[in-house]
Amino acid sequence: MATFTVSVPTELLKEAREKFPHINWNEVIKRGLLRRLGELKKFRELKEKGLL
Repeated sequence: MATFTVSVPTELLKEAREKFPHINWNEVIKRGLLRRLGELKKFRELKEKGLL
């Protein structure tokens, strides 16, 4: 698996980690990215079929 670096404002991440320490933020970012890539793939497929 590839490594991907994301910059997030320090205070935003600090606050989130303090309020929700049980959340695996790396997994949240990974799932969000994969979901968005899936949406873009579907959009491209629909566009190529002339359905958009």
